[in-house]
Amino acid sequence: MSQVQLSDVQYINLSVLNAIKTSMQRDKVETCCRFSLDAAQADLLGNLSTDRIWAIVANVGHATLFPPRHDLLSLLQTPLPLAGPLATVRSPTLPNR
Repeated sequence: MSQVQLSDVQYINLSVLNAIKTSMQRDKVETCCRFSLDAAQADLLGNLSTDRIWAIVANVGHATLFPPRHDLLSLLQTPLPLAGPLATVRSPTLPNR
């Protein structure tokens, strides 16, 4: 049996894609909110096979599929007891202008 060596970015992409797929099986609306997905993205990601997810991760290579929140720096600098509530009430993406 061979082992696949993933880069850090590939591992993150694999983890997030699997988390979305698993979450979609439980609650589509919650998944869309949690991962900032629109309905079309959620449907496509929720229907990916495990083989397809691995193929995507391998072929995308070292490019990240999921950017960090726009407010990541301020959340990391916030006192820890406030980080969770602030992350919940702030949108993870920039508002459309």
